[in-house]
Amino acid sequence: MFCHNLKVIILSFLVLSNHPAFCRTSSVEVTSYDIRVKFDSLKSQLRVFAEVELQKPEASRKFEMLLSSDVRINSIKSKMNHDWIQIPSSFEGKDTLLLVVPPELASNKKLTIDFEYTLSLDESKEVMTLFRGHRWYPLILDQIAPFKLTTEVPHGFGVFSAGELVQEKGFKEFSQFVWESKIPVFKLPLIIAKSDLYEETIEDVDGKKVYLYSSTIDEETKKKVISEAGRTLQFYDKFIGEYPYNRLTLVEVSELQGANIASAFVMFGSTSFAQFKKGYYESLHLSIATQWIAAGVFFKLFGKGFWFFQLSLPHYLRLMYLERAKGKEAFVKGLQRGLDAYKEIVGTKNDVAILDVDFPNTKEKSRVIYGKGPYIIDKLRKRMGDENWKKFLQGIYKDFKGRILDYNRFISYLFRYDQDGTCVSRLEKMLSEKGLPE
Repeated sequence: MFCHNLKVIILSFLVLSNHPAFCRTSSVEVTSYDIRVKFDSLKSQLRVFAEVELQKPEASRKFEMLLSSDVRINSIKSKMNHDWIQIPSSFEGKDTLLLVVPPELASNKKLTIDFEYTLSLDESKEVMTLFRGHRWYPLILDQIAPFKLTTEVPHGFGVFSAGELVQEKGFKEFSQFVWESKIPVFKLPLIIAKSDLYEETIEDVDGKKVYLYSSTIDEETKKKVISEAGRTLQFYDKFIGEYPYNRLTLVEVSELQGANIASAFVMFGSTSFAQFKKGYYESLHLSIATQWIAAGVFFKLFGKGFWFFQLSLPHYLRLMYLERAKGKEAFVKGLQRGLDAYKEIVGTKNDVAILDVDFPNTKEKSRVIYGKGPYIIDKLRKRMGDENWKKFLQGIYKDFKGRILDYNRFISYLFRYDQDGTCVSRLEKMLSEKGLPE
């Protein structure tokens, strides 16, 4: 049960596709989003106005952004002095929009592009849910950026997203919700639902607030879930570094099987809530751990060691909370459970080195990541010593919060706490070899 649920959570963490554009690195960088959304409940349609600020090399005349092929584009333009310049565009395959910078704007290293388009939603659903994988806003795959999202909905609807809810205001004809993160984020989800569908439960944690929005669980379970979330948040806040947001939003979305995690925001599906009712909180602990590592400090997408950093490290942090909350025995048991699952494939043709895992899309590769990976981290921690291990995590978080960290920088940072180089050499050996580390 434990391993199955954890796998569901892991595979829901990133919503990706096999599109060839995913392997490309763009020379153009998104620096911020200012998105306005108007929801038409009668047509079950979104009208989107997305202002995207970009930086580009002077030589860049063409670049690609990911945007759903199902949108109906009204205009794509950029303002120069007092004139609007149209940006030629065309879809080059599914969800890949090719943009051509006009000659008038070619020398601009900073560019603001205004997208206006409409997107139809599934009117049969009670909860309108858009993930990053839906490509509902224009994005470049491996990039992070701060955002402001202003959504207008009919009265009686609510809106959820990542970051902070900085404004909730009623007007004569609509309600307005403004979500924002001044810290760069990787994912920008959008949920629109009837206000009476959810019940709100709030937990105050040293001035920060955890908000739980649920529709199927009883009062006793709500209290247990929100209290457990608060204790978990408090642990990482004190152990790794101050949580940078004023709130953490947890929302039940029954169509999900596991969880979808963004910065300051987690959507839990029916499987997770069924486990919460039974008192199993593995997915809750893991999702909150990622707010520091993976959705706080980001890792170079599909770069060397990506899945080790993205999944193994948060999983180990989950076990560290278990160690604090329930004791060393619970920690060892949790670590061993994952390791035992990995041992079943050791020496088989399907065993791979962690650095060779391209995607955890098989049982074997998943066991390497969530079974062997935390075991390797535990060996690193023991070799470093608890005090250095804590300082190492705190330093990584302090220096790379809201930034992208790659393998080489991670190793360079580790050298600061490894005077004779034995920790680094041992770690790299364990990551690059198959089998059970000694």
